[in-house]
Amino acid sequence: MRIGNGEAMPALDPSKHSAFGGILGAIACTTIFALTIGLTYPLLSFVLERAGYSETAIGINAAMTPIGIVVASPFYPKVIRRFGAWQVAATCLAASGTLVLAMSLTEIYALLLVLRFLLGIVDVGVYIVSEAWINQLADPKTRGRTVGLYATALAAGFGLGPLLLSVTGSEGFLPFAIGAGACYLAIFAVLAIRHATPGFSDMKETSSWSFIRLAPALLVAIIAYAFWEASMLSLFPVYGLESGLEARFISIALSVSILGNTFLQIPLGWVADLTSRRGTMIFCACMGVLGVMALPHVVHSPALLLPTLFIWGAVAGGLYTMAMTELGDRFKGADLVAGNAAFAIAFGFGGIVGGPLTGVAMEFVGRDGFSWVLASAFAFTAIFAFWRRKTSNG
Repeated sequence: MRIGNGEAMPALDPSKHSAFGGILGAIACTTIFALTIGLTYPLLSFVLERAGYSETAIGINAAMTPIGIVVASPFYPKVIRRFGAWQVAATCLAASGTLVLAMSLTEIYALLLVLRFLLGIVDVGVYIVSEAWINQLADPKTRGRTVGLYATALAAGFGLGPLLLSVTGSEGFLPFAIGAGACYLAIFAVLAIRHATPGFSDMKETSSWSFIRLAPALLVAIIAYAFWEASMLSLFPVYGLESGLEARFISIALSVSILGNTFLQIPLGWVADLTSRRGTMIFCACMGVLGVMALPHVVHSPALLLPTLFIWGAVAGGLYTMAMTELGDRFKGADLVAGNAAFAIAFGFGGIVGGPLTGVAMEFVGRDGFSWVLASAFAFTAIFAFWRRKTSNG
């Protein structure tokens, strides 16, 4: 996504050195953003589960981060214009690390709600800056590969968080310290490449709401991806525990799902370049339905569960990659910027509703509610994207 509310991007220094530095900065910021979210979602789910909270309560708690994202996103353009991109990224990383440390000091539900809300506010600042760099540097001729590389870095961060839990465990101070330390270390990476960051003092504001009617299928794809991501990170640990899996194996399984996203986004982008963005999006959504419906039948067999999760994660992430790529293909100038702002809202909305809805379904239907809710999200995305292609390509 680009800077919220649709600010136009001034040109960067076209030199290779500046471009390389900007790409490094975007990748570093994106990976750290994803790592903190990927770590705190399952970690806090385990903490709350041990404390005796219900699936619904865990889902509501997880929704506080995307609520913070939605609330804060409209304010970042003015902040970035005033203080600068790298300054905002460094400040948000410092605040993120401090919040992760604060989470290690309490199991009080209300306080964790506040901390996760604040984490969403500061993490989205890193996210906005990094995507602004990516969109500014992207070459239209290699857009699929650029977006695929960006999505790969994003997924790698998400996958690394749960993987760390499989090594450190979910109890004690160590996992929180690792997440916070990564944020603090990333500040030095931002400082090292600050010369490559774009300036934003001349941006103009445009509305993003009109984009909703221009390409709703892209927004639905982003919502579905964020819905899946929030549900997986917050309630797959609960699903696994209720299925009799051990906590360490659940962390590994969750990482495998997200790492499928990591390794297969560039190939999916390549397929989309050879065929069509929308066709690949529909394929990913259909495969998402098959993956989630297979989950109850393979959950007790690691040899079947891990490959299923790997492919499922790849096609879920493919929705995000295809939406971002089609956005760049179809829209330019103010429309493109408005689309990026709308993506931020859609991503936050999907994250807000994903955890609570899945938690409610699991509480009233049982663990299979996890599968039915996610299958419905993927199925709706496939049907809606196909219908829009037939009617208006929106």
